[in-house]
Amino acid sequence: MSKLSIIIPTQDEEQTISSVIEEAKKLSPLEIIVVINGSSDNTKQIVQSHQCKIIEYPFSIGNDVGRAIGALHANGDILLFIDGDIPIPSNKLFPFVREIQSGSDIALNNLRWTAQLPIRPHTTTVSKIAVNHFLRASSLSVNSLIAIPHAMSKVALEKIGWHHLADPVLAQAIAIEKKLKIASPIDVDVIGTNRIRPVHSAPSVGSPYPQSTSRILGDHLRAIQYLIEKKGPRGGFTDGNRNRKLLQRFVPHSFAKRAKRSAVIPVGEEKRTISQVISSVRQAGVDEIIVVANGADRDTLHFAQQEKVLLVPFGKQLGHNVGRAIGAAYATGEICLFIDGDFVIPPDDLIPFIQAVEGGVDIALNNLEFLMDQFHPMDTISVVKYFLNLSAGRPDLLNNSLTAVPHAMHRRVIDKIGFKSLMIPPKAQVEALQQGFKIQATHVVDVVKPNRIRQDHVSTQGKIPAFERIIGDHVEALGHLLHLTNHRGLFTDGNRKRELLKMEDKENDNI
Repeated sequence: MSKLSIIIPTQDEEQTISSVIEEAKKLSPLEIIVVINGSSDNTKQIVQSHQCKIIEYPFSIGNDVGRAIGALHANGDILLFIDGDIPIPSNKLFPFVREIQSGSDIALNNLRWTAQLPIRPHTTTVSKIAVNHFLRASSLSVNSLIAIPHAMSKVALEKIGWHHLADPVLAQAIAIEKKLKIASPIDVDVIGTNRIRPVHSAPSVGSPYPQSTSRILGDHLRAIQYLIEKKGPRGGFTDGNRNRKLLQRFVPHSFAKRAKRSAVIPVGEEKRTISQVISSVRQAGVDEIIVVANGADRDTLHFAQQEKVLLVPFGKQLGHNVGRAIGAAYATGEICLFIDGDFVIPPDDLIPFIQAVEGGVDIALNNLEFLMDQFHPMDTISVVKYFLNLSAGRPDLLNNSLTAVPHAMHRRVIDKIGFKSLMIPPKAQVEALQQGFKIQATHVVDVVKPNRIRQDHVSTQGKIPAFERIIGDHVEALGHLLHLTNHRGLFTDGNRKRELLKMEDKENDNI
């Protein structure tokens, strides 16, 4: 018969801890381990009256550290984690234990309903969903080891490493990488009952977020760092057959002509639209048009030549956004507008991007904010775009990104970040943000409806190539952000006393 250990980190919880323990006792556990840290009320006396195992620290040890230390000292085959400030009925706790008894390695609180609410998701919700996408665990939705209650087997704990529970998102990434079986048996609403604490509203130094949000973002970025370490710079996602070698060897030509406004249009087989696309760009006031033809058919080349543009032909497809980068190398204008050749955008919808840059904006993005209100949960691509902007400290940019056309940028941006960086649009966006350029969502152009369905939009062996490429681009961009900052993106660690983990490890080795 399985033996159950229940771990309860707690601080000043004299109002709730007795009820929490009473419900826990109804599960007939082998032990209840209460990790008391920095408590100044009667929490300890109440816990003692319940004859629980107590691990005490006179100071606060930081989020999740108590959970990890409690797990180290647990003797059960199954570990159930709850908090001291939220009493949860035993009939709501038992399904987590039963799930582990039935063969799952980890049982998470099923909070996917929070992502389905007809509202824009909270930063934490976006972070959880995005990282599960990056970990190829989209089916988990918002479910995460961040939320209690959750349970795991002792075997799972040993595979993850007890000390990694101090970083719950990292622990989840390790569990997924090790192919542990993760289930979400029941939903327990711990959001409405969660006590509001100062860290939920207190500002975090150097961050646009409160302390708790900054810590949670840092936790998710730490998991991304682990993913990159294990799977490479794109987290194991495909590159969309980009010809990176060609771009690395490419040397831009030097042109004496200096245009005022340039436009870059990569094309493939766009014979039905290219003439109208060029005409619209001209009507928007662009005086230099560069068409980068990669793997284009004869008709597309012919129609482009008739329009008297600068045609840069390549016999083979270059892969997504390589043509965009090469076009930028040819552009001489102070302003560069980027569009695609497969659908026509009216000049009135192009002019605002040009005008924004002329008015002082360095990068003018297509405002696709409306997509955030169309689907609940939010669509995958919007989620990863939003998470990148959150991680870069620009929550106001929402899901807006250089991934989407049309957009425009000033010549000084291209000169500073390098034309080659435009091959990976979100990575270029991170670099531009880090360089301090002014980026703004300028004007709404719905490019979703007219976007032509291509082969890479169709699922193949359970994967959509376009999604693979775009998600991989965002992993690469996040990796660049981590390279420029640190493994947490410079977000706070929440005052975790990590030295205690090392001390506990040494003491455990000496036993």
